Amino acid sequence: MNKRLKKTAGRTFLFLCKIFLPHKYYDRIFINQFLKSSDSSKIPGLRKKIWSFFHGFLPNEYNRFNLSVNDYRGYIPARSNFQKRTLNGTFNSILANKIIFEKHIKSVIEGIDNVHVVESIGFIEDGYLKSLKQSITTGDFISLKTFLNKAEIILKPTIGDSGVGLFHLKKEDDSYSLNSKKLDWEEVVSELKNLKHYLVQERLRQKGFSSDINPDAVNSMRIATMIDPISQQPFIAYGVHRFGSVHSGFLDNINQGGIGSVINLEDGKLSHAMYFSADGQNESYDKHPLSSKPIAGEKIPGWDSVKDRIILMAGRMPYLKYVGWDIILSDDQLFIMEGNVSPGLDLLQAFFPMKNLTQTWNFFKYYNYVD
Repeated sequence: MNKRLKKTAGRTFLFLCKIFLPHKYYDRIFINQFLKSSDSSKIPGLRKKIWSFFHGFLPNEYNRFNLSVNDYRGYIPARSNFQKRTLNGTFNSILANKIIFEKHIKSVIEGIDNVHVVESIGFIEDGYLKSLKQSITTGDFISLKTFLNKAEIILKPTIGDSGVGLFHLKKEDDSYSLNSKKLDWEEVVSELKNLKHYLVQERLRQKGFSSDINPDAVNSMRIATMIDPISQQPFIAYGVHRFGSVHSGFLDNINQGGIGSVINLEDGKLSHAMYFSADGQNESYDKHPLSSKPIAGEKIPGWDSVKDRIILMAGRMPYLKYVGWDIILSDDQLFIMEGNVSPGLDLLQAFFPMKNLTQTWNFFKYYNYVD
């Protein structure tokens, strides 16, 4: 089936699902993800896929969460997570657009020690460069060439997540590298002019703990904050630390092949790390597979201070009930990259059921993520 026919068939299927499925079983994003997961999943037999669909899990989650053995009622199903993506209401717009996000968070974190937002130096709209900093000149790609003499550049979609569509641009001697593809400058400009809605950012040079474990990528933490519906106080719901790997290159996103470790919220210690293939199979690492530096049992330095600063930041935004923050730790500095609506829970729940985190589970129950 060619792409056009496949796309048409997919739209028709979604339309029929919306008409005939009971409301509790329907979610456009979930159904799209379910179909993609079904294509690559190694779950044997149609029966388990049908079971997964009606209980709200993606086929690859059936493997990741070992649901043939574990009680599914202790997990947050992917469908519930997608259906609740409007939990923050109109304030989701702060998180959805990365330029708006940068401007808003910069004002929120003012006065919090050693907390910064990763700011863009420009953006490309329909192939036209627009400046956000004095170091870049609107309409002049040569200014990017000058910038590349002193720093590397990350290009990311204005709207999007999971590391999809990211580009890494750097100068290498007399040529340039775009996601490891060697180009001359005219070829670089040609590629940039094909971009529609992209941010231009200086690549952060990470220092300290995370970089020591894997110096080949900028390795981030996904820290989720919630506003407790009873006390109305912010708290950290869960945390994972992601590292780039041989599969992901300069990225650390789990969906792009990165590996992830759960952070113990009490003491900041890391669990072993896990890598997931597209079909839900996994590999486990006590040490980083490239650097051989230990991961399991390592403690994030200054963890209590990290928590305090994140909770302080979240407390200044009580209108954001639930956010998954992407945060870079560099020495004792925190750099806020993104805030995610309905962040994916598959990595965390591959380690243990969400029900193990009592306050977080109670939040999900309060907002009817689970029956």
